[in-house]
Amino acid sequence: MIDEYVLTPDVFDRSSYSRPDYIDMCLPYLKDVLYNDALVRDLRDGDWSKWCSEPTRLGSSHRLAKEILRKLKQRNRLRSFPRQSSGSSPNAVDWCQEALASHLKSPLTGVIVTYSEKRNFNAEPMIASIEKLPGCNWWQARSCSAMLERTTESFLGALQKILDCANSLMFIDPNLDPTNNYSEFFRLLEPLQRRMPRPRIELHRSFCLGDGRHRRILSQPQGTELFKPLDEKLKFFGLRAEVHFWQDFHARFLITDLIGILAEAGFDTTLTKQRTTWARLSSVDRDKIQRDFDPAVRPGDLKFQFPIGATE
Repeated sequence: MIDEYVLTPDVFDRSSYSRPDYIDMCLPYLKDVLYNDALVRDLRDGDWSKWCSEPTRLGSSHRLAKEILRKLKQRNRLRSFPRQSSGSSPNAVDWCQEALASHLKSPLTGVIVTYSEKRNFNAEPMIASIEKLPGCNWWQARSCSAMLERTTESFLGALQKILDCANSLMFIDPNLDPTNNYSEFFRLLEPLQRRMPRPRIELHRSFCLGDGRHRRILSQPQGTELFKPLDEKLKFFGLRAEVHFWQDFHARFLITDLIGILAEAGFDTTLTKQRTTWARLSSVDRDKIQRDFDPAVRPGDLKFQFPIGATE
């Protein structure tokens, strides 16, 4: 649901393009994707961003370089990745080789280089010139939606990078019930126990339970009992979540600081032979939904809330 790229530092250098003025077209085109739909792998334990941000290097880089580096950091889109090779002063070829080595550890969507760098890696399909991105297979294969099996494994595969990097996660599903169809939901949160500091976790559901004649309104003690199995799992993981019960609603989302996802059938994994569609939201719509489930914005629709899991 979110792509991950490596950019070599020369992408910010006008002299590395086949024509110097091409950078004025390529960088604005690329930055919108990076700001909204992707992560940038910060190679060598974060040395890539430090290297690109050195004052002497920024002084000779394109005017957008400083903005792109700053916003990638502000928007939590730099993913620090362990060093794969030795050496403290890598050149353009070294950065590409480092990127390919990291790809073997954890798959990338692609490596974006300049025209001059691509000539050293013409036989490597993972590496594409920024000037030729629109014609690159993996760039064309980008999608704002995914068809998934309704299994925990399928959901985890789609969410892997988000669970590794997001600082806040809001699971919004009116039927979220850890005692019934969502008994495996804890597995979507389990990978977060590796994270330090811990991300913020919010769970939002309806205060109504069941359908038709069997539908009933939950009290806070009943809501607490409903989430008791998940409470015990989160305590074991050392994780904490805030549970919110709202006036009845029907849409299902995952809202994070990285992207927002419209989850067609929510996070129920009991109908494993069916498929479901997840779609990436625009940043504007993501922010609107986040506000809709903010207790400060709609206090009248929030019925009750309580924490579960580890104590702070």
